[in-house]
Amino acid sequence: MSDQHLQIENVKVRKLVDDYRSGRILIPEFQRDYVWKPSRAAKLIDSLYRNYPISTVLLWTGDTDTKARRTDSRPQRSGEVSWLIDGQQRLITLSKIIYGEEGIDVVFNPNEKDGVFSLSNAAKAKDSKNWFHVSQILDDDQYRQIRRNLPEGKRGEELERKFEGVRRILDYEIPVIKMVGHTFDNAVEAFTRINMLGVKLKTEDIASAKVAAKHTGFIVDEVVPFLSKIKQEGFRRISVMHLFRACAFVAKPDGRNRTPLHELDKKEISQAWNKIKSATREAISLVKSEFGLVNMDILWSGALLVPIIALYASTSPRERNVKGMAGWLALAALYHRYSGASEAALDQDLRACRSSDQIGSLLSNLRRDNGSLAISSKDFGGSLLDKGGLFGLYVACRQKDLKDLFTGKTILIESKVDRHHIFPRSKFLEKDRPKADTLANIAFVTNSINTSIRNSVPEVYLPQIDRRILESQCIPLDESLWRMDRAEEFWEARRELLAKAFSEFIKETLPGRRV
Repeated sequence: MSDQHLQIENVKVRKLVDDYRSGRILIPEFQRDYVWKPSRAAKLIDSLYRNYPISTVLLWTGDTDTKARRTDSRPQRSGEVSWLIDGQQRLITLSKIIYGEEGIDVVFNPNEKDGVFSLSNAAKAKDSKNWFHVSQILDDDQYRQIRRNLPEGKRGEELERKFEGVRRILDYEIPVIKMVGHTFDNAVEAFTRINMLGVKLKTEDIASAKVAAKHTGFIVDEVVPFLSKIKQEGFRRISVMHLFRACAFVAKPDGRNRTPLHELDKKEISQAWNKIKSATREAISLVKSEFGLVNMDILWSGALLVPIIALYASTSPRERNVKGMAGWLALAALYHRYSGASEAALDQDLRACRSSDQIGSLLSNLRRDNGSLAISSKDFGGSLLDKGGLFGLYVACRQKDLKDLFTGKTILIESKVDRHHIFPRSKFLEKDRPKADTLANIAFVTNSINTSIRNSVPEVYLPQIDRRILESQCIPLDESLWRMDRAEEFWEARRELLAKAFSEFIKETLPGRRV
């Protein structure tokens, strides 16, 4: 304890960025990925320009075999290496701005009072007389060219003063606190406390930090690559915590309560993780085969897949009821199973996955929280913002062999499914246009719709569409309902058809079940 101390100094931005880019400062594996929105970059650089404080940076030094999260800077083979515990988002942002990296292109307008920073866009890129790339101002060679083009007299002097103010950003001093003599566990605990007090991190970030502290390399070598791959494939709503919950379930199959992964030994985690990777792939295959989806654009929560992953990981192929899983998933999505107290609901459902009648127990949990699971037209009375209802709308139409409204092509395993307003929003009075976003007014298409068709009223274009295609989208065939003045009646009739089709799907996937 006596050797542990904090070393505090002010470090210039140019040195911090150089140390990061050269590998003298590394991002430990427990840190989350870079998540700042580009819009925050301009505000950060403006704060430095005006000499406002931007908080401290926390580093840790010590002997450890931890691994770096990021690969864009190589660790130094010799000399002192510091690990960045707090301040990652700011430091990476500054690095991107200074070196003009793609995605973070901040520009400066010296002609505005006091100077203005903004993200670059097409208009600003063309307006080179007013907007200058910050990365060019900070580059010595490019700045000399900027100075040569300045006007003579006081106007030129004023502009140069503002440009020099931008260049002084490199000499801005950031307070740096370095933890010396502390253990790596101390650094992780400091990271956790800082972010918990500041309410800056999600639960998954804290959990990742604790797992990384206990099991070096697991996050960066196993979790991050796997999660990145499935996100690239379109399953972006599956998070670290979803996989961690399923992994803990497999590691402790008889446990009554959830077990944090950092409390498990390396062998337990390794064995469980291998099962979870395979089970996650099978759960994704279920989404593709049973719902014809190749991404989670309309499947609104990754938590919905956690019980499915748990079932795949804990049962043999002969024991699995794939249709039953799909039926439960559709109902859970429609009834927003994890939109409220999601942790408690997930605990209940994972316990259900340990019962002898897993699907039955999962349905009982749904029934207890929602009452009867009988589908009614009211379940499709929401708007486009109702993600559960949107998925239910899709399931109902797919039960009717969903076909593209305009091409007649069966919609199956499509990477991009668009939504079309049957009654165009533009045809309503402005005050009534939000009504057009009701779920019952939405059809599915896979191609860009001709503008003339998109703005046509249904009584004009629906008669040109084969009735089998209309039936596949649960569109009422009563042509008298296709008029603008009967939109409300059309929507109510369609809700009845959607409820009937969805109920058919549930009966097929959950035969004999009480819903």
